[in-house]
Amino acid sequence: MTIPAQGWTKLSQAEKRTRTLEAADLLFAREGLDAPMPALAEALGIGVGSIYRQVGTKDELIGALVIERSRALSRRFDEAAARPDAWQALRDAVHETVDDCLRDALTQSAWDQAAIVSDEVRDARQQATDSLTAMLERAREAGEVTDEASADDLRLLFFALREFSSVGADHAHRFADVVLRGIRSR
Repeated sequence: MTIPAQGWTKLSQAEKRTRTLEAADLLFAREGLDAPMPALAEALGIGVGSIYRQVGTKDELIGALVIERSRALSRRFDEAAARPDAWQALRDAVHETVDDCLRDALTQSAWDQAAIVSDEVRDARQQATDSLTAMLERAREAGEVTDEASADDLRLLFFALREFSSVGADHAHRFADVVLRGIRSR
């Protein structure tokens, strides 16, 4: 999919960055993380230099995608922690995240590599982990999860599904339900 460059110069910096990240998401989903920057430039209908001005290097581009995903996870988990039915909120947030893992072109290794090279990525990922922990603690306080349950149990689930997304949605959600049953106190 090529996005015509026509009008590119009329876009704000934020709009250019958003379009670049959206196009990178589509490109990586289609061709994998090895897709070259010139392919992204072609998809956007611009020169490679314009990409570097918007997001920097390919590693920085991947980092920006990880940051966006981390922030979305933080919002999801924070909203779930605020819902009245702590168990249903936890379950819904976990299954929504399972869906994200299945359709995300960014592998766990990309998430990890991005965190190694950027404080901003590390901070965003930590915020998502903190939000996940708060959501789990909310469910624990409501008597819905065991004392032994930890956010790491859910992080391992997401890690596994990001690496093995080929299992398919039915198997992935079944796996999530097994993990959820394992941490439930009832």
